[in-house]
Amino acid sequence: MQTLALIGNPNCGKTTLFNLLTGTSAYVGNWPGVTVEKKEGMTNGHRILDLPGIYSLSPYSPEEKLSRRYILDEQPDLIIDVIDATNLERSLYLTNQLAELGRPLLLVLNMEDLLEKEGITIDAKLLSQMAGAPVVQISASKGTGIAELQKQIEKSLSEKKLPLCPLFSNYVERYISEIIGDDYLHQIPKGRQMRWAAIKLLEADELFLSSMPTPPPAFQTYIEQARKELAAHFDDDPEAIIIDQRYKVAEHIAQDCQVRKKTKKGFDFDSIATHRFAAIPLFLAIMAGVFYLSIGLVGGYTTPLLETLFAFLGEQVHLTADRFGVYPLLSGILADGIIAGVGAVLTFVPQLFVLFLLLSLLEDCGYMARIAFIMDRMMRTLGLSGKSIIPLVIGTGCSVPAIMSSRTIEHRKQRELTVIVTPFIPCGAKMPVFALMLTYFFPGKWFIAPMIYLLGIVAVVVTGLLARALDRHKETNAFILELPRYQIPSPRNTWLQTRERTLGFIQKAGTIILLSSVIIYLLSSYSFTLQAVDAEQSMLAMLGRVIAPLFAPLGFGFWQASVALLTGIAAKESIVSTLSVTIGTANLGAFFTPDSALSYMTFILLSSPCIAAISAMFKELGSKRKLLYAVLWQTGFAYVAALLVRLIVLVTV
Repeated sequence: MQTLALIGNPNCGKTTLFNLLTGTSAYVGNWPGVTVEKKEGMTNGHRILDLPGIYSLSPYSPEEKLSRRYILDEQPDLIIDVIDATNLERSLYLTNQLAELGRPLLLVLNMEDLLEKEGITIDAKLLSQMAGAPVVQISASKGTGIAELQKQIEKSLSEKKLPLCPLFSNYVERYISEIIGDDYLHQIPKGRQMRWAAIKLLEADELFLSSMPTPPPAFQTYIEQARKELAAHFDDDPEAIIIDQRYKVAEHIAQDCQVRKKTKKGFDFDSIATHRFAAIPLFLAIMAGVFYLSIGLVGGYTTPLLETLFAFLGEQVHLTADRFGVYPLLSGILADGIIAGVGAVLTFVPQLFVLFLLLSLLEDCGYMARIAFIMDRMMRTLGLSGKSIIPLVIGTGCSVPAIMSSRTIEHRKQRELTVIVTPFIPCGAKMPVFALMLTYFFPGKWFIAPMIYLLGIVAVVVTGLLARALDRHKETNAFILELPRYQIPSPRNTWLQTRERTLGFIQKAGTIILLSSVIIYLLSSYSFTLQAVDAEQSMLAMLGRVIAPLFAPLGFGFWQASVALLTGIAAKESIVSTLSVTIGTANLGAFFTPDSALSYMTFILLSSPCIAAISAMFKELGSKRKLLYAVLWQTGFAYVAALLVRLIVLVTV
């Protein structure tokens, strides 16, 4: 089986192309840094990998190191370099480095549909001649050119044609040639071209040097002397000299192969979206609109209808069971356990579908990347990176991929702090709990939903300020983010993202929630002596009463609410199903009051996430001690915040 590797700059369309070639639906976003680990699939009998986006083979961030390590160590049969056709010169810098590796290379000019709009014409045939590699033009977002690409992949795999290595100035080439002639380079790892190794020696590339045996003293002296002579000749650092040489080659190729025409510029939306004063109010207004449409408008209509439907189904099960003499335990499990529990969760599918759809549209059109830009200064004030906003935004869907995306942050402390605060952002799994409470206690007051979102942001701010105050060695770094162009969201990408998030929610309802609903029903129906009893004397009630007093100050010191919090560790959606089984969604008013409902929502919002997200936190933090501190902080912060919210409501209302 032959292996293909998709590589390219961040946000060049690799993952969209990967989905087209493999028929999968990996997460796609219109911003850099979406792919943080390699994804694997199959296309026409070949193994294909989607690697994290990189600008260079001299990497700095963890995901860039992953891409470089794979290309160098695994030696794929064909490297597919996905190039943003609207940024040809910048993209060719990486292409030049890939050519130095001496592996079969295929250039894919993506986004050809945008070339005419940008007034750009590219001579693909000339580019192929100058690069010494085949070139295919496609539009991954439109799905055009894929058949031609697949044919070229098969041709490239059979021909195994090597690209042309870019040549630098004569002065630099002299040193490269002399280094290649030394016997030391015969010790380079298998498959790496000597020219690439010689350049790495001149650059003093630490990753490369660590993979090589110690050079003889005479050769080491020669390399040091060569670096000094290069620095003196060009009045610059040798690494910077090589970078400049590569860019000159890229510039030369781009100038010969493309023509740019002046195009008329329309209204610049960024004048508002990134404005110093207007950007934040605009973002808040947009998010308020998102919650109004999903929870206020759609949820207001669909939730009561679905609740009525599932209540009717439960009644019919009981009536049918009585008619045919079915054992009460079985009918109870089906009607009061599965239908009540799973049904309570499924009632929120329509509004979550709309929420995921709107968020996907905002991501794909390019707006969310602007949020990262405008939030950079605030993030750095909190001891976070500007890149931290990306996990926080992804966290509105699910905390697990959001936590994993934090690995794009270079500095360790900023990365770990991002991992800790990301679960404060309400994920899709928490939304049914909020929707349930809002529908029952605050009908028509949809504006409370974005206030919950704001409360999560406040928790991020407070945690960040405290962490920064306690940090004696504050890390500051410049945040560089390429703002993607605005685009009409791809219907395919939007549908895939929305479908995957919604199906993931439904899948939980059909597995974890179903199982937990059955278990909760059984535990609430039997005592420890396995006698059928009322719920108040059940095993579940006795277990819940052990921890219920802890939550009495928060207004929900009854066992049903406590047990629901425990089941929420498995999946936050289980909280709704547990409340439905033990209380019944129609009876919430007999247990909760408006102040305790707000307190309950606050605690669920800010307390430690589900077990899957906790596992992701452990993976990214890399330490049980750090994970314990993180969970204790999240839970303690949630308790204090819930208490304050309740007190404020009691005092002011």
